[in-house]
Amino acid sequence: MTEIPNNIIYELSIETAKLLNENQEELSKIIWTNGEANIDTEYSNLSCKYCLLAWEKIKEKYLIYNQVKISCNTPDINITFSYPKIKDTKHKIELKSSKSKKIPGSTIKKLNINQPLIFCLRPKDETTKKYIVRCSQYHHAMGDSNIDLFQDRTPRPTINFEKMKDVENFLPFTDKEKNSWIEHYAKCSLNRIRNDSISQKSWQDDMIKIIKKNILEEYINKTTEEQFSIDKAILQFEKTSIV
Repeated sequence: MTEIPNNIIYELSIETAKLLNENQEELSKIIWTNGEANIDTEYSNLSCKYCLLAWEKIKEKYLIYNQVKISCNTPDINITFSYPKIKDTKHKIELKSSKSKKIPGSTIKKLNINQPLIFCLRPKDETTKKYIVRCSQYHHAMGDSNIDLFQDRTPRPTINFEKMKDVENFLPFTDKEKNSWIEHYAKCSLNRIRNDSISQKSWQDDMIKIIKKNILEEYINKTTEEQFSIDKAILQFEKTSIV
């Protein structure tokens, strides 16, 4: 038997989120905050409970994992998979909760952007509205908009509930390189300098304009037609490879 693959961990996360969604009464009993501080303990405990139940559903679907046992611990959902003949493995499902759809995310330097994320959007009026729980990979939920500013410290991308899908219509598992997030900031920078009507302005925009101008002048003045053809072919190959 081999280790549980990441796409199965993701599926386990989705099933856990479904169970959380189905148990509104238990979510409503959680103490979410204490003054200004968020409390994760009860949310984590409840999520761990349903992760264990979700694993039973996964084993019914994938009989190959029938002998694999799991244990879950807080904070978040820290899972240990115990196999009959190989060493235990550990995985994490990150938990977020808020009354706001957009919240600060984790510092990207140590972040695994492929890990599953369960986000519980809490009702602002807890007497009349329901809790909405969504699940995606972390990178699916990252980003405030398409004009995000890159940061002058280690980036801490916004987590955006609206970029996630309902658990019945979840996004497919996609494995991304850690530094793939850099491309988002690059595209956002170009979007900002192309749109004079946006209110979000920064010194970064002036810097990007200068970088763009210098690159274009350097490239246009010093690149031969032969090199231009080679660069164009390489760019096309890279786009095809990514797809």
